[in-house]
Amino acid sequence: MLHGLGNNEAIWSGLAPHWRSDVEVHAPRLPWQADGIAGWRHETDSVSCIQEALDAVPGGADLVVAHSFSSVLLLELLSRRAADADPLDVPGVVLVNPFYKSSADDFHWDVIASTVDDFPRTMAESIRLRTRERPIDPELLGDMARRLTEWIGPYGWLRFFEAYLRTPLFPVDRIQTPALVFGGGLDRSAPVDHARHLAGLLPRGEELVEPECGHFPMLEMPGRFVGAVHAFLDRVHDRVGPTAGL
Repeated sequence: MLHGLGNNEAIWSGLAPHWRSDVEVHAPRLPWQADGIAGWRHETDSVSCIQEALDAVPGGADLVVAHSFSSVLLLELLSRRAADADPLDVPGVVLVNPFYKSSADDFHWDVIASTVDDFPRTMAESIRLRTRERPIDPELLGDMARRLTEWIGPYGWLRFFEAYLRTPLFPVDRIQTPALVFGGGLDRSAPVDHARHLAGLLPRGEELVEPECGHFPMLEMPGRFVGAVHAFLDRVHDRVGPTAGL
């Protein structure tokens, strides 16, 4: 389970009651988590961090679930390995709320401005959803989101946007790994059309859209999200062994 920019492995913790007993979950803390931004923001090949995280799973992963920024990096890793005729050795992947465009012409100046402007709102949404049991005053929530955005800073944001800009260059048509592409109909950060479009381009892609979900399905609908992952895990394995690893 690979978290997105500015989050950490705890974003998956609410899923714990929903996992089947035969599923073993690995959720590493990645360098782009909030506390580690200072040491990562000048990294120029974050894809290698994804490979390192996968290599650290004992016996290898049966399924890789990646959210938001990490889904873009995982897609790039899959593309690199496919282009080198050395496909990634995982039976399946789930790309959750990915950022993706297939044409460089789709990137224009307004995309930059709107993505920058939306970033604090996305951070606020994450904080709000993780503190629903003890709601935070809206003004304080805004302050917290701005502080997190400032902590990530322009270099951290640019690492995300550079990965996003590279997506038209990914040879996704060569990726043979089964992929479930999850999109939220209410996602204002990574529009659901990104997920639909990517699923249609991947040779073994499947689309799953939750119309009433935003950018954080693991927080908004944990039971349904885990159910979708379970179902896909079963589809990509002829027979699930005593323990399936994510």
